[in-house]
Amino acid sequence: MSLTNEELNKTLDNLQADFKQIYETKDLEQIVNFYHPQAVMIDVGRSVKYGREEIRKVMQEWLTHPPAHPVSHPEKRFEAGDGEFLIDIGMSEVKFDNGMVFKCKYECIYKKEDGKYFLYHEKNETESGETSCEKKE
Repeated sequence: MSLTNEELNKTLDNLQADFKQIYETKDLEQIVNFYHPQAVMIDVGRSVKYGREEIRKVMQEWLTHPPAHPVSHPEKRFEAGDGEFLIDIGMSEVKFDNGMVFKCKYECIYKKEDGKYFLYHEKNETESGETSCEKKE
């Protein structure tokens, strides 16, 4: 059954809030389990990671960085397969406590299994194609 725009936005907002809350706990298992077992994580021009084990390595590295606060700015949201897939496209800023800011375009696809959505496809691309982390005063 298709979702209304209101239901779609609420579901995606809740998924983003859930991930932010999980990430802030720094609980690696909870973070990794947010992803689908066959998830793909794409850092355009740099790397592609498949499955939870490879994503675990990326998240372990991210957790060594100073505390971060992601802020998403959705631009386009839609569903496919009568709600089996939810797609969220937009811009993201990750603000670190040390003043660094990482900005990128993002595309996230969530897949519903057993009544729960998992992050199935995550693609991030900086505007220059390189790491875009800079200190903001």
